[in-house]
Amino acid sequence: MIRLASAAALLCFAVAPAAAREETTLAEGWRFHLGDVTSDATAPGFDDAAWQPVAVPHTWNKLGSYELKRRADANTTRGIGWYRLRFTAPPAAKGERVYLQFDAASIIADVWLNGRKLGHHEGAFSRFRVDATDAVRAGENVLAVKVDNSKPDPGSTTEFVVPISGDFFMYGGLYRPVSMIVAEQAHVDLLDHGGPGIYGRVTAIDAAKADVAIRARLRNAGRSGAFTLRASVADAVGKQIARVEQPLRLAAGATIDREVALSIANPRRWNGLADPYLYRMTVELVGKGGTVLDRVGQPLGLRTVAVDPDRGVILNGQPLRLRGVNRHQDRQDKGWAITAADQQQDMALIEELGANSVRLAHYNHAETFYDLADRNGMVLWAELGLVNLASIPNKADTPPQMKASAESQLTELIRQNYNHPSVAVWSIGNEITNWSSKGLTPSNARPLLTALNTLAKREDPNRPTTLAVCCEVLPGDKPDGRDETSGTADTVGYNVYYGWYVSGRVADASKLGDVMRGWHREKPTLPMGVGEYGAGGAITQHTDNVDGGKIESIYRPQAEEIQAVVHELSWAQLKPLDFLWGTWVWQMFDATSDLREEGDSTDINTKGLVTFDRGVKKDAYWFYKAAWSKARVLYLAGRRYVDRAYPVTAIRAYANAPEARLSVNGRDLGTAPCPNSVCVWPRVRLASGENAVVATAGDQTDRMTLRYSGPIDAIHVRTGSLEGVTVAGTRYGSDDFFDGGLGYTLNPYSRELYATGQAKKVPKIVAGATDPALYASWRAGKAFRYALPLPDGAYRVTLHLFDPVEGKRVFTVTPSGGKPVRVDLAAKTGGPLKATTLDLRATAKGGVLSLDFKGEDGEAIVSAIDVVPA
Repeated sequence: MIRLASAAALLCFAVAPAAAREETTLAEGWRFHLGDVTSDATAPGFDDAAWQPVAVPHTWNKLGSYELKRRADANTTRGIGWYRLRFTAPPAAKGERVYLQFDAASIIADVWLNGRKLGHHEGAFSRFRVDATDAVRAGENVLAVKVDNSKPDPGSTTEFVVPISGDFFMYGGLYRPVSMIVAEQAHVDLLDHGGPGIYGRVTAIDAAKADVAIRARLRNAGRSGAFTLRASVADAVGKQIARVEQPLRLAAGATIDREVALSIANPRRWNGLADPYLYRMTVELVGKGGTVLDRVGQPLGLRTVAVDPDRGVILNGQPLRLRGVNRHQDRQDKGWAITAADQQQDMALIEELGANSVRLAHYNHAETFYDLADRNGMVLWAELGLVNLASIPNKADTPPQMKASAESQLTELIRQNYNHPSVAVWSIGNEITNWSSKGLTPSNARPLLTALNTLAKREDPNRPTTLAVCCEVLPGDKPDGRDETSGTADTVGYNVYYGWYVSGRVADASKLGDVMRGWHREKPTLPMGVGEYGAGGAITQHTDNVDGGKIESIYRPQAEEIQAVVHELSWAQLKPLDFLWGTWVWQMFDATSDLREEGDSTDINTKGLVTFDRGVKKDAYWFYKAAWSKARVLYLAGRRYVDRAYPVTAIRAYANAPEARLSVNGRDLGTAPCPNSVCVWPRVRLASGENAVVATAGDQTDRMTLRYSGPIDAIHVRTGSLEGVTVAGTRYGSDDFFDGGLGYTLNPYSRELYATGQAKKVPKIVAGATDPALYASWRAGKAFRYALPLPDGAYRVTLHLFDPVEGKRVFTVTPSGGKPVRVDLAAKTGGPLKATTLDLRATAKGGVLSLDFKGEDGEAIVSAIDVVPA
């Protein structure tokens, strides 16, 4: 029985003769103080009247907003927070035990009741309980909890509590529910690492019968006596279909394990999205006269799971390719203190996407989400919160305290979630590496990971283990001293960001397939998947051509279009690789990271397919919905880029139809094929003003409005850049209409300084630049061409030029309708980082004005282009 505490926090410990334990949620009436206190806050008489009234779940931290600077109301305090709750309770019934349950407290928690210390817990993500029997009393009770989310600096309270590193913010507080449980002296153990105390597993299954073993951990804090252990299984409508009883004796003070076996005829399997059928197992401890002393129920899914290096996940004997997303548990303005309704919304969005799996990054998530996954058939990758480091900084070997923390939290993860059929694999960590922006750092991770894998197999021999790996040497490369952690678990999930981090070029996403095939050739017996891949996407930042420049993967801008195309190319590479046991997009929702100033946000990792507040589904979300969902999908991408920089643009749509048709202002532009769910109409001309764009595919229709407010007979290009700019009233679009060459940035964000939390480097300055924004990037190459869409006629072309490096650079520019013009840039400017311009005459013919660049001595280069009527 679960009861909600009233606003007055009156707790009722009424005897429940046959209803076993009673649980009361402690939500209202708390007082909170941020920071330590000078007097004894654990004392019942301590005056907390000035403390802040709060409800639990609660966190004091707040950060993450779609602004270019940290939000004004941000709270990034890491340290101690105090909670106190007064309640009135009648005396506990004779023979009962009282426990306090904390579903999570970050990072360290100490608990007192009526001034008596009850317990200490380390680890931010798992449930724990403390025995309050000897401290609870009639009349007023005072519960005091000190939580501490201090940074894991040397000598700090959290120095050895994993994770000691991670690209996500560690919120502080009692951010999941707190409750009080009253049980009989003899009961299913409530102190079993926060677990349910009962654990069911399938020992054999076929079409006729399933054999199930249920293990119960029993605790007797009372007198020795004879008891009966009763276990039963009910089907999805609650009908009991199997039952077994076992007599036993429990000595005073004993804690024992007992296992019973039963069979289920004509079993219906839990089979993921196809059929997430759930039984329910119940264990009862029965005393004299048939009195039920305790009763615990848990989900039971009948299924088998394995992972094969060539066929991937084998669920119930059949291959099941997992296509999923990573999920962090935080939400804008709430942090980690989210509600059940929030989690239900998350699951609904993931289901709508068409995913069949979720990686719970990078820690133990709330039980509510596991329950949702069970009911909805979502296959889970459940993960220990061991991230990046297997030791404290600058130490190779794992300190014993850190190893103990990891082992304790892994035990909690497994015991608390053992009965969820949705959990397919236990992950022993994420990106445990000695490779950093500064190069190799001391690390000896394999002993820790091997020990954790052994622990996971001991706790649960029936599930595979995995490890997310990011930074090992690439296939075919020689070892260079990095830790090789793949192979310490049964399987591996590689975190690979081709098209984003690796080179900063979108086209590199097309290398992903070759890399995964290479690893598969080198490690043919190791089942492998892709634990993370993706790109950042800001819904207020846009580009005209995703290949126009080098991506700022850890700064700004991060155009929404880039994210979408990286995912298009990545999924096209991953989809045909049947040996992969699964692939997981990083990530489903934008999430907090106080390390990041990215895109249009601060303190947010922008790689979500949906915004932090769950309010906007980005273009990439709709791509996956078209690629994965069984629902019919047609979606016009780029709809938030309303005011276009150029009168000619490409239009993209996502559809799971073979082709789609497009019209602009009622003008039929015909059909486009939609291979891999992507339909493209290149070089669509827009009229001045608003343009009504309509796509159709079968009975599906989608619409958007695009606007062009610039001149029809002029064009201004900011070359080498993914970002447009307005200079002295003239709008320059981001780089487009080119063929060949590469885009570069004068002052790219420094990964080294980012990693150390410092600001950008002192910027380079181009001398003599009247408008520095036009010399902030460039396109260069031995040969490249611009084909600018302009009405036929004569034009004046101005090229903005500079050399970013010292040396000789000679190239030619050939305008359409004109002769080659030779440019000796060093002679023209007198040295590097000096601005100059070159004026040309050109003629547009057939709606195109071309500029051909060819390097003679070094590469040709241009930093901006102006074309106006002659």
